[in-house]
Amino acid sequence: MAAPPVIRRAVFIRTDRLGETLLNVPAVSALHAALPAAQIDLLVHPGLVDLMARVPGVRRALPCPTGRRALWWRRALLLGRRLRSAYDLALVSNPMKELHVAVWLAGIPIRAGYDRKCGWALTHRLADDGKALGGRHEVEYNLDLLRVVGLPTAVPEWRFPPFEREQLEALQLLERLGLGASEPFIAVHPWTSDPRKQWGVDRYRALIRRVRARLGVGVAVIGGSEARGEAEAVCGTADHVANLVGRLSLTQLAGFLQRARLLVSNDSGPVHVSAAVGTPTLVLFGGTDPATGPGRWGPWGSGHRVIEQRSMDLITVEEAFAALQEQLHAHTPAHPDRESVRDR
Repeated sequence: MAAPPVIRRAVFIRTDRLGETLLNVPAVSALHAALPAAQIDLLVHPGLVDLMARVPGVRRALPCPTGRRALWWRRALLLGRRLRSAYDLALVSNPMKELHVAVWLAGIPIRAGYDRKCGWALTHRLADDGKALGGRHEVEYNLDLLRVVGLPTAVPEWRFPPFEREQLEALQLLERLGLGASEPFIAVHPWTSDPRKQWGVDRYRALIRRVRARLGVGVAVIGGSEARGEAEAVCGTADHVANLVGRLSLTQLAGFLQRARLLVSNDSGPVHVSAAVGTPTLVLFGGTDPATGPGRWGPWGSGHRVIEQRSMDLITVEEAFAALQEQLHAHTPAHPDRESVRDR
């Protein structure tokens, strides 16, 4: 039997949205554990480069080319030239014609991915039709990329390192908005990219009011710049409710969530950022399709809680508040040192 090839340089490719990309980090960590001497790069969406460059065990994060879908072949040529002679192994997590053709043009000896969208360009192929059934978590599906090339898939415990500068920046912003640096707070992210996964803005506003009235902890509402128009409707006029919508970069969001007691959110990218920095989450899911439910897309790791109903409308403010209260009690630090909140 021929000896397995020596892998000195590997590139892990995932080029779509924040949550989907972060759910590949356990596979990246397993790759680093399996090949501790190898240099590992990530190829990701340009907007995620700064955050993903902080993943432990990664040498650097590179931006993938973007542009019109019809010009995929041009991007494949450019990316193929860029990757040529640079890697011994490529793991392509999201199947795209331009990515599969690019790693083939680059002449990377071991090329693993899914058997569609020019799957012929790969040396090791996975069928992904089972994903539609939602039988496993997305992290487990991503680990299959290592299994198909014969690498072990033990995932060491990992977490983003402290975002110290970004924590300070976020706390300074909170102070300007009326929340003291030593005041405990929860984060609330009321939005999602899929309207079917949206809990009503009015319900989030009612939940925030209840938190302020009964628990007395501060609340910081977060979201992307596209949600600014609805932010005031969620925050209302209550004291100690800070509107951070559209004001944080991704690395600042990570640092901010490292300081939060809890994140409450629909299924969304910030859920996976929170899990990746060690902050517990309470996530609301509504629907009956396992392929889009928490069994596949829920927060990865321990210490999180999911509320799941047949539709988002069936999740009441009372149910969400009771779960939030239980989560806060379960993760209350023994003393006011914020670092102890993350020592789970």
